[in-house]
Amino acid sequence: MGVRGISRGGLLMVLCALAGGAQTQPAAANPCLLPQQLAVATSPPAVQPARPEESGLQPSPPHPQLNKREKFDVFVQYTYSPYTFGEAALNASLAQATGTWYSYGGGMEGYGKRYGASLADSESGAFFGRFLFPVLLHEDPRYLRSTSLHTKPRIGYALSRVLVTHDDSGNKQANFSLILSVFAASGMSNTYYPRVDRGWGDTAVRAGGGFLSAAEMNLLREFWPDIMHRFRKHEPRRIQKLEESPRVTKIEEMVMGPTAPPPCAPAQSPPPQQPDNH
Repeated sequence: MGVRGISRGGLLMVLCALAGGAQTQPAAANPCLLPQQLAVATSPPAVQPARPEESGLQPSPPHPQLNKREKFDVFVQYTYSPYTFGEAALNASLAQATGTWYSYGGGMEGYGKRYGASLADSESGAFFGRFLFPVLLHEDPRYLRSTSLHTKPRIGYALSRVLVTHDDSGNKQANFSLILSVFAASGMSNTYYPRVDRGWGDTAVRAGGGFLSAAEMNLLREFWPDIMHRFRKHEPRRIQKLEESPRVTKIEEMVMGPTAPPPCAPAQSPPPQQPDNH
């Protein structure tokens, strides 16, 4: 388990380095703007896109709440994500190479046992952290990207989302769903891990690895669009067309997991006009 923790720490540093080197994309259109404000911000000055009937429209509401079924869909989406199976294969390969879980033996049989244990870790963590506890605690299991355009604040924001999240109403609160799910999944692993890898100490080490894994995924979700934007500028046109395929986009969304748009501030109605007594 120590080698897995070291590898996760190394991956965390690599992601931070990539995030620091990635240039932020040009500011995207603000989804919270009124239609006429959005048109003015994205259109040439000579164009007059605002229509009289649009003057009474309000900004879009905060990100919609998820019901129980939708939170279950979030869990299912992560369950079938290629990232889940890839992470389990990587962890099993590291465990096989370093002799972790020695009781599982070697060869393909030992690798299969290690792969099953790693996959069970991921699936149990996803069930507790993306469905069960978010439903019980009324928390949003999705990740909301930062609205900052600077790298360091975004890194701090992504790392802080391990301990901070939003409830179903969009208010910030402690990320009890993730915290409890990490310890629940680490404790459940004592039912199928070798006896020599069970106990309070090993459970605490696995919980620490679970928090590192959550921090890695947050950094990946935060900076993946910027990293891909930088690489795609130098790609051949054929590869760009392939990446624009709906199938490739679907796989990328499954790898990244569900991401909620940033919530919009509530609309402020203009002050009522005082009647003119004159």
